Amino acid sequence: MTVGPAVAAERARDHRRPASPVRAVVAGLTAVPWRGRAFWVIQMLVVGAVGIHFLDDLYGSDLAHVPAVVTLVLTVVPVGYAAVKFGLRGALPTALWTMVLMLPDIIVLDTGLERWTDGTLLGLVVIVAVAAGRTVDVQRSSYASRVAAERLRGIARLADQLPEGICAIDLAGVITYANPAWASLQGLASAASALGHTLASFHGEEEADADTLPYHLPLGDGPPVHRLVQHHPPGRAEYWADVVVTALIDDRSGLIGRLCTVRDVTAERAATVALAEADERFRVTFEHAPLGMALVSPQGVLLHVNDALCQMLGRSASEVIGLGVSGLSHRADRQATRQALSGDGSQVVKRVRHADGHFLSVQVTASLVRNAAGEPHYFVAQAQDVTKERLRQSQLLHQASHDPLTGLANRVMFEDRVDRALARARRHPEVLAVLFCDLDDLKGVNDRLGHPAGDEVLRTVATRLQRCVRDVDTVARVGGDEFVVLLEDIGSAEEAMATATRILGALQRPLNVEGEAVVAAVSIGVALNGQEITTRQKLIKAADAAMYAAKQEGGGRWQLFKAPGPRWVRP
Repeated sequence: MTVGPAVAAERARDHRRPASPVRAVVAGLTAVPWRGRAFWVIQMLVVGAVGIHFLDDLYGSDLAHVPAVVTLVLTVVPVGYAAVKFGLRGALPTALWTMVLMLPDIIVLDTGLERWTDGTLLGLVVIVAVAAGRTVDVQRSSYASRVAAERLRGIARLADQLPEGICAIDLAGVITYANPAWASLQGLASAASALGHTLASFHGEEEADADTLPYHLPLGDGPPVHRLVQHHPPGRAEYWADVVVTALIDDRSGLIGRLCTVRDVTAERAATVALAEADERFRVTFEHAPLGMALVSPQGVLLHVNDALCQMLGRSASEVIGLGVSGLSHRADRQATRQALSGDGSQVVKRVRHADGHFLSVQVTASLVRNAAGEPHYFVAQAQDVTKERLRQSQLLHQASHDPLTGLANRVMFEDRVDRALARARRHPEVLAVLFCDLDDLKGVNDRLGHPAGDEVLRTVATRLQRCVRDVDTVARVGGDEFVVLLEDIGSAEEAMATATRILGALQRPLNVEGEAVVAAVSIGVALNGQEITTRQKLIKAADAAMYAAKQEGGGRWQLFKAPGPRWVRP
């Protein structure tokens, strides 16, 4: 075992003798448990033994003479009991107490041989008390030493199995114990090779003199000394150690050395440094990112925001932090907000309120960060203002589906609306109609007044057509002077014909173009869906055919296409 020196020191300390007999007497007298029950039992025995002696001296003529040896035996009984109960610290005071009680008898009553006998008796009592008390103390000390040594060996066996390095040093800095883990950290072959050496010998001069080494720092009543120390042991790579030094104290609370615990934290420190660097990179990226960024709690509360997001919202950080994400979003975008906080990293576009009240279109991506227990910790959200981009997309989409001159739907959009209406009609039977409108004399207007005047006529016609239909209906310009109208979910053919009549009436009112009154006469063909007309192509073709029939009749009228046929219904 590597605890030999420590155990030997413990035994030597427990077996050391008092410096002088006087000190032993004083220590015994001051250590007597005067309040203990056993003490008073002993005193009664002493008084009884001395009382028998006095009775023999006073009434010896009437009673049988008590031999001195009997008195000695009776006196030794309480002395022996005190030795067994308290050791030397009880036996010696009891013997002295016996001596005090018997002194009057020796001085006043005894003469000659009796005085010598009683004096010898008292001397024997003191000798027996010292011998018995000291024997008991030695036995107890030996047993305590064995228990302490076994305890130290048990502690050492446990310490030898610990993964942390542990060593004990005395007040001179000499190593009295080291476990295998500590020896391995120091690059030693075994722990035994460290015993008897100073701790400073395992560190270079530069390290030994460094203030960071805690091995020789004074230990007061405060907590243990804790330091992070870089070690450079011979024969192995340098490492960072977490060193804790605590005081070793004896049974009398005296400092006898230090206990040092050394743990290799090189990997932990590297991980900590890497984590700190990653945190710093994230902080710099977060604060200086061109995109708006925010940390959001699982409940949707803004915890931290960067400058880009504050500029985007027109608010300061203090105004934004603590607000709920829903409070900054448009009411209609609540579903998009919940989707953004689902943690799946999907992108959503939602409307966010600016400080001046208008809404921005913002593309949001939120990633969920979990804590060590796997529970949701916070979201890292990125926000990009796509208002202008969405506006451009909307404009492009509008241009792709609308006529640039009149703002009406173009042919592509109109055909898509017809396809959708026919699909609904197949699922839920309903009547729908297409009105094909063609201006009768736009060429004459262009020739007389110029194309700008003709464009003005087309814009006015578009406006009047929209006023003649419902919001659910669609008006489109599909050619130079051709317009089509889709009437959805009408009750009957009569409603389609009534709409055609309203259009004729609206366009018969003169238009003021370039100071000249112009009447935009129009021919209208009306076609309804039915058994024979179930596709967009057939429906539009039927309305076109009916429109040409109206032109052949002189224009300025409508014609209804009915299959089979063609059969024309004139207004």
